Amino acid sequence: MTNFLQLLFLGLLEGGLYAMVAAAVVLVYKSTHVVSLAHGQLMAYGALAFWFALTVLKLPLILAIVMALICLAAAGWLVERIAMRPLIGQPLFAAFLTTFALFLMGDGIFQLILKGESNSFAKYLPGGMTTIMGVRLPTTQLISFGVCLLLFLGLAIFFQRTKVGLGMRATAEDHQLAQSTGITVRAIFSWIWVLSAMVATIAGIALANVMDIYFPLPMVGVKGLIVALVGGLESLPGALIAGLLLGVLENISAGYLDPLVGGGVKEVAAYVLLLFILLVKPYGLFGLVRIERI
Repeated sequence: MTNFLQLLFLGLLEGGLYAMVAAAVVLVYKSTHVVSLAHGQLMAYGALAFWFALTVLKLPLILAIVMALICLAAAGWLVERIAMRPLIGQPLFAAFLTTFALFLMGDGIFQLILKGESNSFAKYLPGGMTTIMGVRLPTTQLISFGVCLLLFLGLAIFFQRTKVGLGMRATAEDHQLAQSTGITVRAIFSWIWVLSAMVATIAGIALANVMDIYFPLPMVGVKGLIVALVGGLESLPGALIAGLLLGVLENISAGYLDPLVGGGVKEVAAYVLLLFILLVKPYGLFGLVRIERI
C-alpha cells in the first residue's frame, strides 16, 4: 500500500508540472484557435533565462524570476507579431505548422546553447523530504505543486475579474462579435501570447527546480500538448485534471509494469491515454463540442 501511495503522490506532483505547460497551450487556443507546439520551447527558454539570471548574473531569486518573465513576455510578443499575426485569416493548419517550425528552430538554438551539456544551479528552495500519510516526498516538488495550484487559481481570477481577461473570454467565443463591442482582437492576440509565454516560463522554472536544464526539456512541451488535448483545448480546469491524471498514470503504470516488460512504459503511457481519449471523446474530457451547420 505504501508503494502505491508513493507512486500516486509522485504522479500528482509530476502531473502538476504537465498541467502548467498545458495551461499555456490552452490559453492560446481559447482566444486564437491555434494549437501551439512552440510553448515547449518558450518553457525551456524561460528556464534557461532564469538559470542565467540566477547563476551567471547572481541576481536574487525574485529578481531572477522577474527577469525571466520579462524576457519571455517579450519573446511571446515577438512570436505573435512576426510569426502569427501575418497568418490571421489563413487556414489554422498553417498556423499550427508555423508553431511546429518555431519548435524545431528553437530546439536547434537550444542545443547550440547547451552544447550537449546540462545546466544546473544550487537549489533555491528548501530541500529535504516531507512525510505525508507515511510517504516521503521531495519538498521542492511539493512547493512546485503548490505553485501549480496558485497559478490556476490566479488564471481563474484573471479571466473572471479583469478587463483584459474578460476581453480574452469574449474573443474566444466569437472574434467578430468581440470586435463589434469595441474589443481590439489583434491586441488580445498579443496579450494572450505574452500571458501564455509567462505561464510557460513559470512552468519552466518549476521544472528547473526538479530537473537540470538539458536537451530533453523542451519535449515536456509535447506532454503539455497531450494534456491539453486530453483535458479539452478550451478548458483550463480540464488541463489541470488531465495533467494530474497523466502524471498518476505514468508513475503507476511504470511502477507496476516496468518490472514485467523491461521498462519504457512511462514513455508511451501519455500517447496511449491520448489515443484512448480521442477515440472515446474527440473533444477531450472537458472540451466544448461545437456543431457547425452547413
